Amino acid sequence: MYFPNLIIFFRKFENGNLMRDGYNFLRLKTAILELSAATDWEVARREWRLVGVFESEEPETCLCGHHPIIEICEISNASTNRTAEVGNRCVKRFLGFRSDQIFLSLKKIRKDSTKSLGSDAVAFFYEKNIINQWEYSFQQDTMRKRNLTHNQVLTRQKINAKVLASLRRRGVN
Repeated sequence: MYFPNLIIFFRKFENGNLMRDGYNFLRLKTAILELSAATDWEVARREWRLVGVFESEEPETCLCGHHPIIEICEISNASTNRTAEVGNRCVKRFLGFRSDQIFLSLKKIRKDSTKSLGSDAVAFFYEKNIINQWEYSFQQDTMRKRNLTHNQVLTRQKINAKVLASLRRRGVN
C-alpha cells in the first residue's frame, strides 16, 4: 500500500535520525541535554524557561539544524543558568512552550494596532515586566471585546506600541 502523505511528512532518514520538515529532534535533544543539569530528556526539558523572543533580520539556524529561522526564542536553564536560542517551532514542538501564540499576536498587532494581544502574549509580556499590572488587567478585560470606546482603543494602541518597542531585532543597527 502506498501512502504519499506519509512519505512527504517523514521526508528522510539520516544516520538513524528521523528528519521531519527539516527539524532534527535528536540534534536538538543532544544540544539541550549538553546545556542541562539532567541527563534524561523529560527531566531536562523541565529545567528550561522561555525568557525572550525576537526576530532576526537575517535567517539563522536553530540548534536542531533547521535553516532558515527568523522567529527566535531565548530559553534559559534554571539549574545551570545557561541560555540557548532556539527556533520558534522547536520551542513549541519539543519543549512545549506556546511561543507560536506570542509571535502570532505580534504579527496581528503589527498589522493592526487596534487588535488585542492574545492571552499567551499578555501573560508573557506581563511576566517580563514589559506591561504593568494595570495594562495586564486592561488587556485581559478587553481582549474579547469588539466594540471599544475611543479611549479604550487609544489605550490598547499605546500598550501594543509599548510591547512592539520592547522587541529586540537582531541585525538592525
